[in-house]
Amino acid sequence: MNGEEMNSYINLYAIRGSDGVNYIMPFVMNGIDRLMKFMTGVIYGDSLFHTEYKRQDGRYGKTISSIGNHLESLHSYSQIYSSDYKYSPLIGFFFEQYRKHPIKDYALTLDKHDPEGFSADLFNDFVTTMRSDAVNINLKKRVANWISKPQKNMERLDEFEALLFDRYARLMVIRLDFNYFKATFSPEEIEQILSESRGRNECDQAAYLDEANISMSRPIEGRIALEEVQKDRERLFANMKGKPSLFKHLVGYIWRIEYTPEAGYHLHVLFFFDGAYVQKHEHIAQEIGCYWRDVITQGRSYFENCNRKKSKYGDDWALGQIDHWDAVKREKLRKVMQYFCKTSQLVQVVPYRGCNLFGSGFTRRQRKVSGGRPRTRGMVGPNHHCYGG
Repeated sequence: MNGEEMNSYINLYAIRGSDGVNYIMPFVMNGIDRLMKFMTGVIYGDSLFHTEYKRQDGRYGKTISSIGNHLESLHSYSQIYSSDYKYSPLIGFFFEQYRKHPIKDYALTLDKHDPEGFSADLFNDFVTTMRSDAVNINLKKRVANWISKPQKNMERLDEFEALLFDRYARLMVIRLDFNYFKATFSPEEIEQILSESRGRNECDQAAYLDEANISMSRPIEGRIALEEVQKDRERLFANMKGKPSLFKHLVGYIWRIEYTPEAGYHLHVLFFFDGAYVQKHEHIAQEIGCYWRDVITQGRSYFENCNRKKSKYGDDWALGQIDHWDAVKREKLRKVMQYFCKTSQLVQVVPYRGCNLFGSGFTRRQRKVSGGRPRTRGMVGPNHHCYGG
């Protein structure tokens, strides 16, 4: 699992203590990346437990295949299941198939070096059954549909970024993370959450193995309801026109709502200002954060001014002023923007059908460029698009 994916999953399990420290909850999805690799090999490959290879003497031998090496991990993969989340079609398919197949009854005794070959035979039957059933339900199409939305969102954000830099020579980029005080926990509450989390996981496993309906999984609400965050976000954006001291030179924004099972929902926003008029990015970020805290939420929330955290981001820093011709920093910015729209390809939070936890927009009508010398220094980055001017 790469760093970006790990950070995405950690967001699902971090809660804030009343001491201001972020606590990471038990990582029940350990191994989900390996499960995805296994299922990718099953559905998009053709190997079984063993694979053949040619030896130096010209004869053929056999060794355990890449998917065969997952044999002894199948039981731990099944324990990843949680009713709080909706899974990729590949992972959801594994959960459905595993609990129906006899292999689950031998889960703790499977041995990839079994001299009798029973484990390998059982594994091969499991894999071939999955491949047959996957064809019957057109699983590959389901997978394609699952990943199409975030890919389209990423493409739209590339166009969004290119259009902004077509219109403005410099952008001042600000990121703020908005959270709520009632989503913080005392040490005693954290201990209780840890205990309840373990109990909930045990209940999930019992229901899963008893073949309860796992297709209707819906996340618990947590302390902060989605409706509360949505209303505050809508009020913030609606009030921008009436707050020119902060938003007069704002030209665009991206927002994303994230979720943790215990705390509920919270909000991240990227603001894009015309860099010709806004220079003190740390200061204006602080002012917007205070406006959110004191006016929009009337003291119910707190915020993190990411523009004051340059050391935290290191070489990935993509905030503050960015020039049209700074290809390196613009590429970093696009990666940050894509994180905002990226729905994990492994696990999602879906509060209800049609719910949107991500959005973007312009705050000024995008007019055709008129007058001035056109930019002629070439394309910026592989995703640059040219718009009429």
